[in-house]
Order: sequence, then C-alpha cells, then structure tokens
Amino acid sequence: MTHPHDDTTLPPEVAEHWSVTSDGRAWRGFMSSVWAVRGPGGEAWAIKIMDAHHTPTDEGLALRAWAGHARTASRVVRLLDSAGDLDGIPEALLLQRLDADRPLQDHPDIEAADEEIASALAVLGEVEAPAGMRHMTRQLERTAEAIREHWAQAPVLPERAVTAALATLYMLVHDPAVCADRKLCHGDLHYKNVLRDLDDTRWVVIDPIPSAGLREIEVIASLRNRWEDTLASGDPDAFLGRRLDRVCEAAALDPSRARALAQAVAVDNLLWLLPREPESMFVQPYAVLATWFD
Repeated sequence: MTHPHDDTTLPPEVAEHWSVTSDGRAWRGFMSSVWAVRGPGGEAWAIKIMDAHHTPTDEGLALRAWAGHARTASRVVRLLDSAGDLDGIPEALLLQRLDADRPLQDHPDIEAADEEIASALAVLGEVEAPAGMRHMTRQLERTAEAIREHWAQAPVLPERAVTAALATLYMLVHDPAVCADRKLCHGDLHYKNVLRDLDDTRWVVIDPIPSAGLREIEVIASLRNRWEDTLASGDPDAFLGRRLDRVCEAAALDPSRARALAQAVAVDNLLWLLPREPESMFVQPYAVLATWFD
C-alpha cells in the first residue's frame, strides 16, 4: 500500500542501472518507495525500493515463483528484473506499471471486491513456496511472545480473549500438518494491494510480504479494511463473519481456522495499539475480531 509524495527523485544509481527516467509522481509505503519510470524504449515501468532499515521480505522471490505458473502469472504484478547492492540499496525491483489511481479499495461493491480477493487467494495458493522462505509458524511463535509481553505491560483486553489467542497459536505452531504445509502466501492481500492494469483488463495483486503455509491467515488483511462498509451494515460482527465465510468458501480455506487466527492476530495488534495508537484506523475492526472466541 502506497501514498503519493512530492519527492520524485529516483536514486541515480538505480536510474543508470536500468537506463530509465522518472515519469510522474512517486509513491511512499510503510516499508518502501515506488517510482513511475520510462524505459529506454518508452516502456511504462515502476521501480520499488525497500527502506534499508527494514528486513528484506523476499518479495522478488515470491513474484518469480508465481510468474513460473500460467494460472498465477497473470494475477500478480510482473517482475521484470531485480538488482541488489546498488550503492547501499539492498534490493530494487523493476516492475510492470499498474494504475495506482484505481485500487480495489475504491470498488463500490464490497461483495464484488471480496470475490476478487477470494479469487486471487484461490489461485495464488496453488503454488509452493520457494525453498528457504520463512514459514508462517515462525511468525506465530513471535506473535505469541509479543502477546505475553504486551499483556504483562498493559492488560487492556479481557483475559479470556488473550487466553483464546494463545491457545490458537500454540495449537497451530504444534500441528504437524500445518508445519508441513508449504503453500506460498501473499501475507498482505487487502484492497489497496490490488490495482487495475493500465489497459483496464484485469485486477493485479501487488506488494506481497510472503511466507510459507497457513493460507487462512490471508483473510485477515481484507477484514480489517473498508471499515466504512462494515459500519454501514449495522452489525459489524455479523458482517465481518459473513465476509470471512464468503472469502473462505471461494478460496477453499477453513473458516474455523481463519476465524481463530483472526481473533489471535486482533488480540496481538490491540495489545500494541491501544496503549500507543488508540486512534489507529485498525482498532475498531480488530476490536470486533478479538471477540471471536467461545
């Protein structure tokens, strides 16, 4: 997810490497910057550079894996090339340019938007993660540690919610079938990470934070977004539940597991946000998801 910003200065070593020139505004995300560029033949491309202080996400590795399969290649942004160690820049990605002004976030029909998310998840989840890519259970172990630490510092949620979250995480981390699963997950597939292509023919997925295994965690990113649609329903809890079920059914995911994971992730995030960023846009949706325990 990116936002436009005024600094359109592409690092000169990157521009020289691919013989490109800046072509309009740059975009700033939470972990990276993206520049619209023109190739030596006038091609409409984009260059993405992750901030040096962030841990590399293996985005290029995931894009290459999806590009190697016919069904997934057309669903994700094309990686044209990558370069590392350009004057201190860990990795730069040369990408297909998409229409940054047309995210799925702006689709007027939330059900149609959810159908597109589910369709993408169903297809992307067919591919095995590349060797060496981190498994989601590693992240869940860290999540459990964070919950214990932040709960001890500020017990701002009911103890039953925290206990349920930790039980879910423990069960999944110690499930042999979960640990053996190596399907490639996007990791952040929400509506702002799906853009229209420049020819207006299809929706294209961008910005993976990839991992291996536990595809049910993919549902959470969309549930915490488009909160205005959830509020407009008049019953946020039921509306989010229907959306989860709809996406899980279309993407062949386990809704019970997805629901439990959503609750655990919500607890983790609320224990961080409530004492520090109580006005965060994600507090309200997470507050609903955190109640999803028996």
